[in-house]
Amino acid sequence: MTVKVIRSTLQGQAVGKLMYVQCWGNEMLKVTGVILCGGQSSRMGQDKGLMEFDGEAMVSQVAKGFNGAEQLLLNCNQHQTEYAALGFQTFRDHEYGDIEPHAGPLLGILSAMEEAANDWLLFSPCDTPELPSDYLSVMAQHASDQLAFACVVFDGTRQQHLHVLLHKKYKESLMMYLLSGRRRTSEWLASIHPVEVDFSKQALCFANINSMADWPA
Repeated sequence: MTVKVIRSTLQGQAVGKLMYVQCWGNEMLKVTGVILCGGQSSRMGQDKGLMEFDGEAMVSQVAKGFNGAEQLLLNCNQHQTEYAALGFQTFRDHEYGDIEPHAGPLLGILSAMEEAANDWLLFSPCDTPELPSDYLSVMAQHASDQLAFACVVFDGTRQQHLHVLLHKKYKESLMMYLLSGRRRTSEWLASIHPVEVDFSKQALCFANINSMADWPA
């Protein structure tokens, strides 16, 4: 009995070590950055990502937070030509039968999991142009240190649900959630128990510009 227990424990440790090497390894994670521009910007009245912010398109400012990304993708369902002209590799929301078009940011996240060349994906909406320059490195390091498959920004008050690092292992979970008719990003994230990454000292960097009223003075 003791021998079997020891053998089982050693096998478990071997599997855990293999999973560590495959998913985290000993170097910085290989991450695909994804900027979510799939919404219709109804409150702003125009495509937010293309609006000028501090001399550049807002989406170009957001991209600066993805320093170190192996790949950078942009999810958009309109103005693909304009975004491509800015140098972005774009993709539309995928079609999944019973999931209606424009089903919200979770559909963009699911589509990105199909598009990304890497197993790890770091997300941001297109309307947070002041992301910290170390956004990717901090999130990736936290995932490695905590052996976490999902990490979400915590701004000192609440989680920023679209500033999240995810492993592709959650693709099936997300697919099933959307097929169930549910659409709430916060609810799905809660179901996978992401590790919070404390950005409370940089909370303003994650402020969304949803309307002209939110525009910095």
